[in-house]
Amino acid sequence: MKRFFFLLLLLTMARSVPAMVVESGTSVVIDQPVYEDVYLAGGTITIDAPIHGDLVVAGGNVYINDSVTRDILVVGGTVTIKGYVGGRIRSIGGTIRITGNVQNDLVIAAGNIFLEKGSTVFGSLLATGGDLTLNGDIKGDIKVAVGSFKLYGTAGRNLDCRAGKIEIDGTIAGSSILAASDNLMISNNAAFKGEVRYWTSDKNVNFGKSLEKGNAVSDESLAIKTRSWYFLGATTLAGILLYLGMGLVSIIMLQYLFASIFKKAGDTVYLSTLKSLGSGFLFLAGMPVLIFLVFITLVGAPLGLILLFGYITVILLCSSIVSMTGANWLNNRSGNNPGSWSLIWKAFGIFILLRLILFTPFLGWFLYLLLSCIACGAILLNIKWKRLQKV
Repeated sequence: MKRFFFLLLLLTMARSVPAMVVESGTSVVIDQPVYEDVYLAGGTITIDAPIHGDLVVAGGNVYINDSVTRDILVVGGTVTIKGYVGGRIRSIGGTIRITGNVQNDLVIAAGNIFLEKGSTVFGSLLATGGDLTLNGDIKGDIKVAVGSFKLYGTAGRNLDCRAGKIEIDGTIAGSSILAASDNLMISNNAAFKGEVRYWTSDKNVNFGKSLEKGNAVSDESLAIKTRSWYFLGATTLAGILLYLGMGLVSIIMLQYLFASIFKKAGDTVYLSTLKSLGSGFLFLAGMPVLIFLVFITLVGAPLGLILLFGYITVILLCSSIVSMTGANWLNNRSGNNPGSWSLIWKAFGIFILLRLILFTPFLGWFLYLLLSCIACGAILLNIKWKRLQKV
């Protein structure tokens, strides 16, 4: 089971795309340069060599001591980034400490960020939930809605901050919007080079000599109506867990109802990949046309409703369908015959991977659609249509 939830990509990509590095386990060490995308999961992960591709990391303690040429995607865990990052960093949950330079944007959901002094993000910062401490520099815009926000470095452009507690001890080159439900602190070292609009429940706010060019105007339209709103980090994380829980439930349902079909579909994917791809494409692309044609006939309206309901159900369960097909493909290739729950957990791991794939612009959606076509086509090829017609 060591690499099960990464191997689904190999269903269609083995013959047509460059290789990728896939590792998981209690301890993973990358000590040689890698020229492909890297997918890592597990306990302690240490990267001591450059990665000339994307890096996807899930869970554990991660130490990135060398450069990553392209994007980094982090899900959970504690990550320390010391090397140069050529793309953007995206994080869901967890804690990230950055001591190197980031060439592109920093996007955070329900996580904590520590940007150390001397480090620079050349793009923008977008964050929701968690706590942010910025000792380094952000060259682009900063737009955050977090629990606490501390700026000791510089914001190269505009700042839009909504938080429970805000502390400004650095420089903002553009305009500023500050809304603090608890406390807004402006230190003697703060410098605002543009206009400032602010609101805080604490009326004892003193901007002192920090306003270099503009004015600070109190704006009641920025008022935060509820004091608990900024616990968005917990809410966001709860939403992610709820989504994953629904995915697990749908996988269990599919295994209970259609175990034999998915087992056959796993073999069909391996033996007839292109045929599965074509059948799935015809289904996903052609079914809407068929439904439309059925609807325009009065006699076919009830049938059209049935087809539409079924098609929408397949679309909503598509990630789970792909996951179940991939898990059965893995089992069939290994020759093992594990229990239902082992298969379910493999499928759930693939389900999580699919969510990570979708974070990759353009290529992520392309891979997802490709895998969806293959999985749906493999299932269609294993339905006994003649038997259904007799019934």
